[in-house]
Amino acid sequence: MPRALCATLVMLALNTSLCLAQHASANQRPEPAPKTVSSPTSLEDSEAELELLDLANQSRRDAGAPLLRLDESLRNAARAHARLMVERQQLSHQFDGEAGLMPRLLETGLRLDRVGENVAYNANVEKAFKALMQSPPHRRNLLDAAFNSAGFAAFWSNGRLYVVQDFARQLSSISRTSSP
Repeated sequence: MPRALCATLVMLALNTSLCLAQHASANQRPEPAPKTVSSPTSLEDSEAELELLDLANQSRRDAGAPLLRLDESLRNAARAHARLMVERQQLSHQFDGEAGLMPRLLETGLRLDRVGENVAYNANVEKAFKALMQSPPHRRNLLDAAFNSAGFAAFWSNGRLYVVQDFARQLSSISRTSSP
């Protein structure tokens, strides 16, 4: 009898352990999925930006226009605007609450007297550039001999390359020299 009692107690202990394990796993809820922001995923592509500048300068060279100089302040302004386009998943030169192009570019601290902007999206750099060159107002900006500097932005989002090209004519700095 003691042997039967001992076996029963062991079986009871094992059964209780199994029940506790099953109960614990039944009460464990899976971790909730992390909340995701509904904004699209995007990726800045600095190589595409440089490729766009190279394509622009090649077209300017072919047209006899002076080459554009990459300006980091203009590039940052273009990137800020490109981020807004990606967030909203639309093309625009100015969004609600955003300053117009000239005030936006003057915020860079550069001395400018003329500005222009191209915006586009397409499947890749070459297609975006080709589409801009086939559009008369965009082509004018790209080939305008008055522009001497530019900042380009390129962001990937949902399989599209969003492009902002900010052009400017920078004025040379005024320096005061004293006469002897």
